[in-house]
Parts: sequence; structure tokens; C-alpha cells
Amino acid sequence: MLPADIPAVHELEVRLFPVDAWPLQMFTDELMQPETRRYLVAEAPEGIVGYAGLMCVEPIADVQTIAVVPEYEGRGIGTALLTDLIAEGQRRGAADILLEVRADNPRAQQLYIRFGFEQIHVRKRYYRDGVDALIMRLQLEDVLALHSGILHQDIVPGAGPRPVQIDEAGRAGETAPTEADQK
Repeated sequence: MLPADIPAVHELEVRLFPVDAWPLQMFTDELMQPETRRYLVAEAPEGIVGYAGLMCVEPIADVQTIAVVPEYEGRGIGTALLTDLIAEGQRRGAADILLEVRADNPRAQQLYIRFGFEQIHVRKRYYRDGVDALIMRLQLEDVLALHSGILHQDIVPGAGPRPVQIDEAGRAGETAPTEADQK
């Protein structure tokens, strides 16, 4: 995610999370902390269709956000974004990745379970509309052994995740790192 992406991402944020949408400034603030943050976007020909972010302060990484527009769900975009976040957590030396997920969002919960996340706690009435948050954790020490088919990226020290692009059929894929990705 680049600063120029923030208006489009915020527009999606408000559409996808009307009750709990982050303020526009929060995305700007997050991007200004590259030493502990990594944010990604998934793009289709018509624009951004997904985004995700990770905060990592050793030994813990935390999925700050992950979203895919409904019209593009089921095409591997969430999987590709989460794969990149997990790889980034590994590159940054995290032992565990944590996240909060709405108790009323079984689709997201199933994605996380598929990656090996386990529920470790419930935060009652965490969201503004009173819905509980499930706290989930992925222990990274065993992640490659358990999920080598999902985590297919080469982990190269200092290299960032590859951007997610959507092909003509609407499937998520990876692109070669750009010059901006290497910075």
C-alpha cells in the first residue's frame, strides 16, 4: 500500500466495515511506521479490491486489518493477502501472529483456521455494535511444516511480499517485485 492508495482503501473500509471503519488518518499513521508495519493491496483492473496490514513488534505480530470486497470473495485474494502477512511476520522474527475476528464472521474464521490459527480468547463486546471478538493465534515455529502448500513464497531476508494482482478471470496471483516493493 502506498500513500496514494489510502483514499481508495478508506472508501472500501467505510463500505466493508461501516460500524468499525478506521478513520482516514489511521491509514496514514500506519503507513508512516514501516519499521513495525507492512500494508498491502490487491488490485483488479477496476482498482483496489482488497487490503491487509500487519504490525510486528518482536516477538509478536498482529494482523491489523484484512478485507476483500464481496464481489471478489472466494477467489483466493484473502488467502494471498494472509500468506503475505504471515511471511512478513516470519521475516521480521515474530514467534506468533495474533488477530481479532468478529464472532459473527464464520467465513473469516474458517480462513484463519485453515492457516492454523487457534482461538485463544474472547473479548466480549469488542466491536462498537456489541459483537464479541475472537482472539486467534498462529504459532510460527511450526507454520512451514504444517502449511508448506499454502505458504509457497520464498522467504528472502529483506525482501517484501509480492503485490497481489487479479487476473482476467478474477483470481489472485503474484507479480514480480517492483522497484517500490524493494524499498
